[in-house]
Amino acid sequence: MRKHLEFHNKLMEVNLSDDAVKQSQKLNTTLIIEVQVYFSCLLGKRLAYYTGQPLEGAWQVEPEQFSTMLEDAKQLTENIYIRFNTVMTKECPVSDYVGPPPVTDFTIKNQTPYVPGWLNIDFSKNLWSGNYGWSSSEVGHENTKQVRGQAIKRLHHQPDALLNEDTLLVGE
Repeated sequence: MRKHLEFHNKLMEVNLSDDAVKQSQKLNTTLIIEVQVYFSCLLGKRLAYYTGQPLEGAWQVEPEQFSTMLEDAKQLTENIYIRFNTVMTKECPVSDYVGPPPVTDFTIKNQTPYVPGWLNIDFSKNLWSGNYGWSSSEVGHENTKQVRGQAIKRLHHQPDALLNEDTLLVGE
């Protein structure tokens, strides 16, 4: 499935894999996939997954906060919304965090150049995943971190070698 959504006067082409389309029809809750341009010591790309109800691999947020997030999200399917947001870390430490670093929304006066040109979404191994980029980005280059709720609890017993270095797992 291919659809164009507009954020800050710029079109983003969103592609859902066949598996993602099938899973979106099975969702019994609304899922927000947030495209985050992440300002830290370096610029990063992240996709965050949010729901108002429990859903494996998604961060459950309070109903009031979820409603606020939906207000500036764009509907992609019956149950999936896409949201664009710029965030930054509250500090820039030399060492990596164990778990999620504290972030805050980061308002940029002209956000248009930061809106990606494309977003690819998939559903595989019981998890939502995706990648995004701009017109000069290589589509096959997987460098978008996936921010997932409750994933650390499920994976704590597994060796660190099983964790993908491009996957940021949050929870607890």
